[in-house]
Amino acid sequence: MIDRIDIQKKIDEITLAQRVPCIALGFLTSTSSETWISGNRSLVPQIEKLTEDTLFDMASLTKVIVTTTLILKLIEEGHLSLETKVDSILSDFKHPEITVLHLLTHTSGLVADHKGYKDHCGKEALRSFIMSLPLTEVPNTKVIYTDFGFILLGYMIEVLMGPLDISAKKYIFDPLGMNDTGYRPNDRNRCAPTENNPQRGLIRGIVHDGKAYCSDQVSGNAGIFSSLKDTMAFAKMILSDDERVLKNSTKALLHTTYTASLDHQRTLGWYRHDESCSFGSLASQDVLYHTGFSGTSIYIDFERQLAIVLLTNRIHPNRDNDQIQPIRSMIHDVLMMTQ
Repeated sequence: MIDRIDIQKKIDEITLAQRVPCIALGFLTSTSSETWISGNRSLVPQIEKLTEDTLFDMASLTKVIVTTTLILKLIEEGHLSLETKVDSILSDFKHPEITVLHLLTHTSGLVADHKGYKDHCGKEALRSFIMSLPLTEVPNTKVIYTDFGFILLGYMIEVLMGPLDISAKKYIFDPLGMNDTGYRPNDRNRCAPTENNPQRGLIRGIVHDGKAYCSDQVSGNAGIFSSLKDTMAFAKMILSDDERVLKNSTKALLHTTYTASLDHQRTLGWYRHDESCSFGSLASQDVLYHTGFSGTSIYIDFERQLAIVLLTNRIHPNRDNDQIQPIRSMIHDVLMMTQ
């Protein structure tokens, strides 16, 4: 049984020690839902307490909440398969051997990162830059986590569904009542600020990720903002038999490890049980996990029938804070020990 006071005390200790500015924590099981908040969402230019309705820059959680989910929707409806060649949808993509599965599992061989994108800001300029990228590995021989693959998946969604932000709202956010989730939030004052950047100043309510920022703040790799309540609604949909977004038969695809013979264990979009992950020592083998650079994470455990959502803005006011991994592991272990 969860001791709410003990959990609150533990996260208060973390924020009081300024290991991260704030924590919004959610814990779901098949029969219950608990939330906690702690700390200050803003430290500069003034102190602001964290509130229940604060919006966080979800960073790379966009990859699983939006992009992976919409690709699965397209597969469910027969518009794509895992073996669909990317160039059959994006004619300007020059690697005919690359499939949807390669992009979803980060096994395409595309480069992990390339700072040259900064010289190609703007949707069309960035697209041309990405389409010109060479492969650095033979496909399906190594897991190389790359934003570029998910930006390409976003381009595919736009061809088959329409604009990414509108499609996400129509097929994910609206059905789940995620009314506070989306790209380019209207009320920036509700957002937890991220980095105080030398070039951009204090970033608040505008996507922190550079590639998404160069793409008019809407991208397949990053860009959405969300609240704790909304993120928990999404996690519950994946964990449960809720078919408002995806059929259970489609969600079943997420129980397969598609990179079992490679260096990291990944399913479609998500990590599975992988030793590199900061999800604690009590994780089962049947899990989904993903993090965001800003300090966000979702852990879904099908065997234990639970989910943990941990939202922080650990890169506020600067990105030097690297303590989030042990924080995640500790919080996950404490919560799972209650089950």
